[in-house]
Amino acid sequence: MEPTLAQGYGYLVIFVGSVFFLVLLNGITFLQNKYSRHNSNNVDEFISGSRSVKFGLLLAGIVLSWTWSLTLLESAVKSYTIGILGSMYYACGGLLQVSVFAIISSKIKKNANLVTTFPEMAYFRFGIAGHLSFLWCGFVCNAIVLACILLGGSAVIQAITGVSQYATLFLVPFFVACYISVGGLRSTFISDASHTLIILIFIIVFMFEVYVVGDKIGSARKMWELLESLPPVEGNYHGSYLTFRSESGVIFLIISIITGFGLVVADQAYLQRAVAADPRVTSKAYFYAAMCWFVIPFAMGASLGLAAQALSVYPDFPTLSEFEVGEGLPAVAAITYLLGKSGSAIMLVMIFFSVTSSFAGELIATSTLISYDIYKRYIKPDASPKEVVRVSKIAVFGWAIFSSALASIFHGAAKISMGWLFNFLGCATASGVFPIALSFTWKDLNKAGAVGGSIGGMILAFIVWLVTCKTYTGEINVTNLSNQWVSFAGNVTALVMGGVISITLSLIWPANFDFEKTRNRTSLVKDSRDNSETESRVELGEIHEESSDGYDEKKGGSVNVGSSNDSDIQVDSDTHSDTRDVNPELDMDLHAEIDHKFLDREFKKYTILVGILALVLVIIIPVGLGAAPYVFSPGFLLGVVIIIIIWLFCSIFYVVVWPIIEARESIWRITKEIFTRSK
Repeated sequence: MEPTLAQGYGYLVIFVGSVFFLVLLNGITFLQNKYSRHNSNNVDEFISGSRSVKFGLLLAGIVLSWTWSLTLLESAVKSYTIGILGSMYYACGGLLQVSVFAIISSKIKKNANLVTTFPEMAYFRFGIAGHLSFLWCGFVCNAIVLACILLGGSAVIQAITGVSQYATLFLVPFFVACYISVGGLRSTFISDASHTLIILIFIIVFMFEVYVVGDKIGSARKMWELLESLPPVEGNYHGSYLTFRSESGVIFLIISIITGFGLVVADQAYLQRAVAADPRVTSKAYFYAAMCWFVIPFAMGASLGLAAQALSVYPDFPTLSEFEVGEGLPAVAAITYLLGKSGSAIMLVMIFFSVTSSFAGELIATSTLISYDIYKRYIKPDASPKEVVRVSKIAVFGWAIFSSALASIFHGAAKISMGWLFNFLGCATASGVFPIALSFTWKDLNKAGAVGGSIGGMILAFIVWLVTCKTYTGEINVTNLSNQWVSFAGNVTALVMGGVISITLSLIWPANFDFEKTRNRTSLVKDSRDNSETESRVELGEIHEESSDGYDEKKGGSVNVGSSNDSDIQVDSDTHSDTRDVNPELDMDLHAEIDHKFLDREFKKYTILVGILALVLVIIIPVGLGAAPYVFSPGFLLGVVIIIIIWLFCSIFYVVVWPIIEARESIWRITKEIFTRSK
């Protein structure tokens, strides 16, 4: 593709957009620190949003943390290559994993309410071996995810403006690190809500341009006619782009589900949102976020993905190489052809917002792993909370540089694209799904199962991936390793063997773990349970009171940490946030009461709801449509388009309007206080 905008526009968006959000978010952080009880210089506020983020803001953060450039571009690629089912199956894969976290998050709040990272939970349960295993899974996942985000975004910016991919790969991470290092996790939630509004509005514009007002297509019937005139798609029923009966589509659905599971469960960014949530809303937010997110990739594929293929009948539509398709450029080509420079500008801004917000969430997540699970755990165990925050802020910049370098190596030396990494992701991350999830939910998971499943499953997946590549394609090279069947073999092996190893070993030698040992426990402070890995079992309720004042700088953070009891602890949801016994040095309630009955109800409730959701959207609809020898009629396609547009407006309400409604009192109070003091 030839650039349609000058390089100056690309640099303008990068610099002006970054500076704008740097000023905006740092300004909001300043107001928060001055006029609210939360301060981003406190460790729990910086890393976990003081574990008090409300439903609307949390929902927005979850939606955009899953809306990478990969989401917007790869979903369109799949509809471009195999038809409308491609984006639908991409959406099904992501929806299932995000909604499943609605179940897991209730157990996190019940069994490990002060834990901040999943390797931290592994340390409490399995010691150093489990901790290092989970930490490896976390770093591998975050490294690949960040490379995916950067490669997709930089490819689009280069295609539209001609800006060097290497310049984008280093400039964007640096600017994101600048505002994240000041505001911490809560600032990413605020940027998520604003960025998601822009992305959803642009997607609505795409839908109307393709199906309502455009002169090249302009209606569902014209889209149907153009797609039916194209050469047949291999493996699809009647070779149509408008059918769900597809051999390659089924394989892609399985890969999408497995890849998504690995990304959600092994990605610290998702756990961090559960940690940051108010316990009363966390499950609800994940469930609604899954529904709001589902329509984003589906709409991108149904609009620009199909449009790129339909427009190929016009002789002046650009021909895309296989590598350009792998970089996610069909959507860019389609909107540029339909709207000219205006379309290019819209796509440029949209991808920039997607990259910066999703990158910000991943960046704060990885810096948490570095500060909590490396620095505090192994380098300086007696580090104070302020030192942990300082290291986390430094790690933000360090990991930003590392991500830029890694993505540059993938792009320059290995010629690895965003699409290649998407096919590979499951091999590298899915083995950790069962061990990580079960560490929060299953008392019988043992150390051998946790370590063997997460690391052993990954090793077996790599072996199967390479062996399949050699035997099926005849040669191991970069291109062949991304083959659909080769990726399928590696992805399935990672997920299945990670589960088989962890569950089998735990059934043979059940751990019978007591979750009282992880409740009200954090690596930031010391209590009697910190030596439980090497000593005999600690009696329930035994507490070693190091200091009645909370934090002891000399002893590195010893505090009195209380324990909870299922039978006698209950919390009034109306007064919970007002009765917190917060340690000011940590901005954390070290004696938090846990409403076990409420969280148990949430677990059962969302287990049922997620089961119904999965049954309908991931099994009944795809299997029903896939089994039927049916090609969409123009009327059926129009009905799908109408549903997508309505769904997009509903998502805007929950992601953008609802957070403002929830925060209206705080916004009004701070506004009055600002003007009162200024007078």
